[in-house]
Amino acid sequence: MKLHEALIKVREDVGVIGKTEKNTQQNFFYRGIDQILKKVGPALITHGVNVFPELRSLDWRDIVTGKGTRMREVTVTVAYTYVGPEGDERVSVVAGEAADAGDKAVSKAMAVALRISHIQTLQIPTGEQDPDAQTVTRAVDPVLKLKNDIWAEAEKRGWIESDGTYEQLAAEFATWNQGGDIATAEEAVLRQYANHLKPKQRMQRKPAGGGQ
Repeated sequence: MKLHEALIKVREDVGVIGKTEKNTQQNFFYRGIDQILKKVGPALITHGVNVFPELRSLDWRDIVTGKGTRMREVTVTVAYTYVGPEGDERVSVVAGEAADAGDKAVSKAMAVALRISHIQTLQIPTGEQDPDAQTVTRAVDPVLKLKNDIWAEAEKRGWIESDGTYEQLAAEFATWNQGGDIATAEEAVLRQYANHLKPKQRMQRKPAGGGQ
């Protein structure tokens, strides 16, 4: 039996794997690695398919969560070679990412990569409603809106060139922000600068003794 034939048999045995495990911190359901392996592993053995991992790359960085917890975030690229009963093979290259406060970030990222490889290679359905069945309206990016507002005001003041360059706007911002770069400014700073550019409103006094 060729590999592609064996994988079809594996897919038939595996069938649907629903999202039954829950992430209690972010409140969503997912398919965990053990859940995948409990169904995929026996099916691979039954039909004579073996899988060998090869780590292609590993990147990491230290991050701090919103609650102040320091964590190590790891991203791996792994090549999984699926070998059939006759020795023919195919390679699945996937990425996996995970974070951990201890020493488990690499193993978690590898587990994510293996889970993704099996799900993608075997095209395992969840049995849930198609994501395209619902329409999602994205919220407006507040930073993009601020930059658009600043750009519009800068055009009124002649700070934008006809070719779209904005050296004068950048210079005006740098003067106002003591050398800051408008391209990398954070939302709070952009909001202050947008308010700074707004035309000043003048109070109009009624004439003394005037009527209605």
